[in-house]
Amino acid sequence: MKTKTSKIMSISILIAILSLSLFGCSVLNPPADKVTVQLSWFPSVEYAGFYAALENGYYAEENIEVTLVPGGPEATPLDDVNSGKAQFGITTGDSLIIAKSNNQNYVAVATIFRQNPLVIMALSSGTVSKPEDLAGKTVGVIAPDLSTTYDVQLLSLLRKLNIDQSGITFEAIDDYNGASELTDGNMDAMSGMFATNEPVQAIMAGNDLNLIYYKDYGVDVYANVLFTSEEFLQNNPELISRMVKATMKGYQFSLENPDKAAEFAVKYDPTLDLKFQTNVMIAQIPIIDTGDAAIGSMDADVWETTQQILLDFNLIPAPIDLTTVYTNQFTSQ
Repeated sequence: MKTKTSKIMSISILIAILSLSLFGCSVLNPPADKVTVQLSWFPSVEYAGFYAALENGYYAEENIEVTLVPGGPEATPLDDVNSGKAQFGITTGDSLIIAKSNNQNYVAVATIFRQNPLVIMALSSGTVSKPEDLAGKTVGVIAPDLSTTYDVQLLSLLRKLNIDQSGITFEAIDDYNGASELTDGNMDAMSGMFATNEPVQAIMAGNDLNLIYYKDYGVDVYANVLFTSEEFLQNNPELISRMVKATMKGYQFSLENPDKAAEFAVKYDPTLDLKFQTNVMIAQIPIIDTGDAAIGSMDADVWETTQQILLDFNLIPAPIDLTTVYTNQFTSQ
């Protein structure tokens, strides 16, 4: 009887130990947090940090399961985050200010580019090398009604330099393949170009260019911030911290390994050209890592400049509290 009782006790103790072990494992290894990121545009090395964080296991290290949804002209990151379809999105800084002005609460938690990538692109063999040269010229724009953020930034640049826009002929850009609109003689300059895209294509095609950077004339707007809803931030600060940490680790890897970053981008879209993506990644390095602050972090003066542009063009009725639309608490950790 004693032996039987001892066996029963031994089995009970073993079961208890196994139960505690399984419970301990579930505590130490909780289910991964699942999040979706709605990107603003089609796959490219612009999103290298996200690809690298996935491919190198940085998200897995932070116990996050991330789904990246490609964007495009029909993408609506703000709406998707608002509805809960996505927990994070990529958008422009000005769109968050406009949303806040309309009582929609989003918060930027990091930025991809720390400087405005927009340029006016012209052939070096032409007659445009500085903003003042645009007077009397035909200038390509994104939308004929000059309503996009890229066109408004052009108008802001002209206003800052007292250049009369009535003396400029604006034409909608139809061909975004490098400098084709310029070499075909359709226009003298193309505005609203990302320095990391069309100019790279044009240079690879053998064109010599003059690039006029908007930021050099006080027009600095964040082109691609990582944002979430105010409610999600308030309820999930620890998750957001891990998300930003892993993503910025991915961008740091991409800065140090542009060739590999390009390979990751091509893996997500095999139609991409590897050499072009590599050159784009190299072109992005100085605007992702400006050397004067942590990558991903944002500057108050850029947000102030952005808001002033929106006020100047009556895109918002009054100033908002900018500290409600962005935070560096996650990039400073």
